[in-house]
Amino acid sequence: MCTEFEVRVCAERVFGHPAEMRAFSLRVLTYSLLAAIGFPVVAHAQYATDASAPLAIRATTSDDVQPKHASAPNGGSYLSYFSGTGYDVRLTRLDANGNAVWKAGDLLIEDRTNSSTTDYGLASDALGNAYVAYEVGSSIICTSVSPEGAIRWRKTVSFAAGGSVGRVTVANDGFIWVAFIEGSATRVQRLDVDGNPSFPLGILLNETGASMFCADLKPSEAGAIIVSCVRYVTFSGAKILRAHRVNADGTKPWAAAGTSVFTTGSLQFGNFPTFIPDGAGGAYFTWYTSSPLQCFAQRVNAAGAVQYGTSGIAVTTTSTTERVSPSMVLGGDGRLYVFWSQHTPNSSIYGVFGQCFNGGLRQWGDNGIAVAPLATTYSRTWATAARVNGGIACYYDDSPSATQDNIRCGLLNTKGAVTSTIDVAVNSGVKYRLLAVDGMDDGSLLFWQGGATTGASDVFGARLNADGTLGPPPASNPADLNGDGAIDAADLSLLLSNWGASGVGDIDGDGTVGAADLSALLAAWMA
Repeated sequence: MCTEFEVRVCAERVFGHPAEMRAFSLRVLTYSLLAAIGFPVVAHAQYATDASAPLAIRATTSDDVQPKHASAPNGGSYLSYFSGTGYDVRLTRLDANGNAVWKAGDLLIEDRTNSSTTDYGLASDALGNAYVAYEVGSSIICTSVSPEGAIRWRKTVSFAAGGSVGRVTVANDGFIWVAFIEGSATRVQRLDVDGNPSFPLGILLNETGASMFCADLKPSEAGAIIVSCVRYVTFSGAKILRAHRVNADGTKPWAAAGTSVFTTGSLQFGNFPTFIPDGAGGAYFTWYTSSPLQCFAQRVNAAGAVQYGTSGIAVTTTSTTERVSPSMVLGGDGRLYVFWSQHTPNSSIYGVFGQCFNGGLRQWGDNGIAVAPLATTYSRTWATAARVNGGIACYYDDSPSATQDNIRCGLLNTKGAVTSTIDVAVNSGVKYRLLAVDGMDDGSLLFWQGGATTGASDVFGARLNADGTLGPPPASNPADLNGDGAIDAADLSLLLSNWGASGVGDIDGDGTVGAADLSALLAAWMA
């Protein structure tokens, strides 16, 4: 592999050649650099600065649905989704600016023939590898992909009994855990970075006489994971959440049937809430009950003990309005922030509200605060918590009609005051399945699916910067093409891979990536 010095010298020599030799040398340098560094050609698109034209990540004539996110190297993102007539599994890698990194745009993970979808999982490790767990027939497959976009391995992790609804996470010791539903129980398996299983038959999470279906799994401490499960006895009976911890050696230190996150009320049928780690070996949970429609929060500590009472704490003290689909984020101040959609029963009055918890105590009054006040409209849904500029944000879908949704974001301070509301996506069509993740430089990324009508769907993305603007993160130097804070061989590779075109590498903004841009990059590199 070339050293940075060798790459620099090689590039500098380009300037001493006549024009025809320069073009030849650049082609040779491009191919040699890409081979040496392993950096593929980049597509020409990035997060938009205009809310009326958000970045289309996957847009085809078929449905493109269910985006998932995991971190990629240099502040980038892995995005997976289902696409095609059989809901094939696909994966793409974006850089910090939203450009597709792989030459083909995305990678086909699994060619399927499904007529419907179930949930699945995406995760990544510290080495930059991605892991996708998904369903094929009655089997659960876990596929690993390298940062360069090559499939490293594909493993069937389910057993003879089959499985459904694959989920995946990476523990803090680098091992990969996959969870799936098997019969009326949940089974988990641990894999090393090469896909080798740790347990011959996996680890079973079950309870005699009850169903235990995995809802989510996240890393804990010391190589352990936490798995949440929806538990019920009869199909029409109450559905609650159970939490299990599985250690790296396969032991289960919490209650044999798991810790009951709540005991009063029931989840809505088909609802499988996610949770977030608390940073201390435990986890925060939030959910809504079906009767009445109300939102709650709970914390389970590292020992498996509930912290907010046997059934958690409600986000408000009243139940006269309906509150559903809560989303939460742990703030930099260590407090828990929960947002939800609110509706006045038997009316067209909708709003988006939030609550802050500190040690299980409500901080924003008995009824929380309004991000988008109750008003007569078609709907306001998909309240999605995020962090922006060290503060708290809530994305939501503001719908004036059945065929038009507008994604907005309310920025809040820790006292619960909305400091500004920003349009994130106001292009035509419906928008749903909002997914927010932290971006570099105190920004936030949002991904969703939607389309011009309720019968079609594409995958979109946007980036909200710390200053409230949309678009790529601010770069300290325009030559820092991948936004990782350093100007080096990776940036040179990006520039050369786009030589003669527009977009990535056009440092001087003249519309074409050329010698002047290369000169600017090398000058910044050697400064």
